Amino acid sequence: MSCGLTKLPDFTTKKIDMLTAAKMLKDAIDKNCKEMGMDPKWETNMATADKYGQGSDEVICVNFEAGPHDWGVNYSLGSNPESYKMHGNIQDWYLECYYGFDVMFVSTLEKPKKYKNVVVGKPPAQGLICNYTCEDKEAA
Repeated sequence: MSCGLTKLPDFTTKKIDMLTAAKMLKDAIDKNCKEMGMDPKWETNMATADKYGQGSDEVICVNFEAGPHDWGVNYSLGSNPESYKMHGNIQDWYLECYYGFDVMFVSTLEKPKKYKNVVVGKPPAQGLICNYTCEDKEAA
């Protein structure tokens, strides 16, 4: 069973650093969101897990709340093996989820990088959280 999303990035044939991979997945999720007739400014986001109360600033979370049911669970478990292979993962990060509508990028490095949240634009409406992206805390 697939995760219900199409045109997902290839994380199976070459190593990709965690931040780049998270951004690649976020871009793919945004495209899927638009193809489903929704606006990513409302329906998708990316931030460190501590921003959502689900972990630390060493974990990056990509979410699509209005996406296919449990897409994050299915994807993180390898439902789209041409994009991500749970048991054949070549990366120095792996995927897990907290809710069924998110994917969390988790480093396997002994000393993982820390990431910061960067606001992207204004909130889509009053009372909603901002859209974020993540950047390396150590980068200048």
